[in-house]
Formats: sequence, structure tokens, C-alpha cells
Amino acid sequence: MRILLVCNAGMSTGIMQLKLEEEAKKASVDASIEAMPISDIEQNLDGTDAILLGPQVRFAEKDIKKMVKDTIPVMVIEVQDFGMMRADHVWSKLQAKMKG
Repeated sequence: MRILLVCNAGMSTGIMQLKLEEEAKKASVDASIEAMPISDIEQNLDGTDAILLGPQVRFAEKDIKKMVKDTIPVMVIEVQDFGMMRADHVWSKLQAKMKG
């Protein structure tokens, strides 16, 4: 499973990336979670299974959904979950979203 973790410059998501990787391991899911700036999304869509947006880029949710044409789930991380680095909440919400 390939997940893009997106923020403004690709820096503030580093801790969340590590914590999400831990959650994936706990769930026995082979996941590659890549933190990147919003400007790099389009050239990184191949093989992507989900896109997580940091709260600071939630304004781009509609544009990104148009870009992927509903082929890739897009989810904004809630401010509280991001601020408290609650990767367990983010992981659970993402899994529920991916199951539909």
C-alpha cells in the first residue's frame, strides 16, 4: 500500500509519517508512507493507494479529488489528530475510508 502524506513543504509531516508507519506495522500492513510537499503530488500518483492531507493544506482537497477523479481516496487529517500526532486515529479513519 502506498500512501502520500502531503503538507505545504513536506517537512511538518515527518513525525506523523513515522507514527503512521508504526500503525501500519501493528496492523500487519505493508505500507509505504511518503511525506511530500503539495507541489509534488501530481508526479507521484502512479501506484498510490491513498492521499492524506495535513490540515494546513486542506484548502486543496477539492482540487486534488478532481485531479485523481475519485480513483484514489483523499482524506484530510483532522487538526486535533495532527496536532497531537494521533496516528492511531488517522490510521483507523483512513482504513474505514478505504473500505468504503
